[in-house]
Amino acid sequence: MVWFCILLGAVSGWATAGGRRTLSAFWRDLSDFDPLPLAAYLGLITLALLIFYALHPWLARRRVRALMGPPGGGDGRDPGHDPGPVPVRYRLDEAGLTQTAPDLVSFVPWPRIGELAEDRHHLFLPTEIGDVPIVLPKASLSAETVAGIRHWVRTCAGRPVSAPPPAELAAGPEALRATMRLTADERVPIILRSLDNPWARRARLAGAAAWLVGLTLLYLALLAMLWAVDPYRVPLADALPLFAEMVAGDVWKPAAVTAAVIVLFFAVHPRASRWFAGDLARRLEAEAPPGEAEIAVNEAGIVTAKDGAHARLGWKLFRGRERVGDLMILPMRWDEVLPVPLRIFEPEARARVEALVERHLPQETRAR
Repeated sequence: MVWFCILLGAVSGWATAGGRRTLSAFWRDLSDFDPLPLAAYLGLITLALLIFYALHPWLARRRVRALMGPPGGGDGRDPGHDPGPVPVRYRLDEAGLTQTAPDLVSFVPWPRIGELAEDRHHLFLPTEIGDVPIVLPKASLSAETVAGIRHWVRTCAGRPVSAPPPAELAAGPEALRATMRLTADERVPIILRSLDNPWARRARLAGAAAWLVGLTLLYLALLAMLWAVDPYRVPLADALPLFAEMVAGDVWKPAAVTAAVIVLFFAVHPRASRWFAGDLARRLEAEAPPGEAEIAVNEAGIVTAKDGAHARLGWKLFRGRERVGDLMILPMRWDEVLPVPLRIFEPEARARVEALVERHLPQETRAR
């Protein structure tokens, strides 16, 4: 489209240069046309687009990192807390996938595991639990292990188990138990939380600065393009002073318009984010597997179970607590969160659950 507009401008410049312009005149004048300025401009435009295309994976990774936060530090809300690398052990057998890490033991049966995906550096095991797959770096695995994972997933994923699953983790008789299923309204603050960490805010500010500079420079590029389309009408020696005068007198106009658009963007961003989060929350609720999850809370931690999958999460796995109305959000070590709607507990049990969370996660609760 950019090429077409530039070429159309070149033809338009020739057609309005004076005199009667016909198709025969076009072919006659074509031999005298110097294509170098136009070709140079088209080449610069093409180079810019190719550079952006080449940088797109890196830019996409930066956006994802901005939403996830700094390595080890979660979402950046607690920059002083960096636990470093976390060792995780995975086991695949006839029953499913068992994941073991400090303060975490979880099991997912084969019917809740999807088909294996992979790229040059990673294996991806999608599950119905959470919104992100289990990612295994190939560099940490032997060729035999990678082949074994491919065999297990190809043979068993999405199919009924051929062996009994391990016994669900007992929470103890003193545990406070309930069943839960998040509503769309309860998913909204979780989505907003991921969009509003310090890294994401810095990324938005950097993007706004880039737009301000880029659209301001676009005015200069358009001036250069107008001259390059028909460089013979005004020689370069005469065009440069005119160019400098136009830049000095008018460059503030696109900068001011861009700044106004950026201010408007930041003004409507909170409302737009809430609309986006609400729309995404409704879609996630509609796509969520049916049924409720069981949850049990005690002095050792939290146990969850649903459809044969279960997990024990020790208190040290969590980095703190956040409260949004009746929803308790417990961020984990690797930036996933466990949402616990307090409405699911009876009044007495609810008070005991809140006391347990406050005792084991004594960070300041912040309203969001």
